[in-house]
Amino acid sequence: MREEILLYLDRAKKFRRNAEFNFRNNDYDLAMFHIEMAMQLLIKAKLLHLKGYFEKTYSLRKLLSELEDVEGVNDFMKKYRVVLRNLERAYITSRYYFEEFFEDEVEEAFKALSELEEILWRE
Repeated sequence: MREEILLYLDRAKKFRRNAEFNFRNNDYDLAMFHIEMAMQLLIKAKLLHLKGYFEKTYSLRKLLSELEDVEGVNDFMKKYRVVLRNLERAYITSRYYFEEFFEDEVEEAFKALSELEEILWRE
């Protein structure tokens, strides 16, 4: 299982890199989608690490609620409630519709991604 966790973490880094590329090119909707994917994989890797499994869902808030015992997760969810909702919308709309996101929304999502990584994977 350790190998699977490392694969999830590596893939999360790649999605973050894609988000940074999209952001530099003003493709904010794609940047949000890639940030959402990076965040989802960080959370799922932590769930695998702690519980050995994760629920089959793509909702960041639902996945994070399973980690509420991890120090900082509840505060993170309160602080970034709107960002998390925007990221979930980005995931859905990137596949079926089009939704416009703005530079400041993406910047806030990047902050949330960095903070979540620190909360979940601090050593």
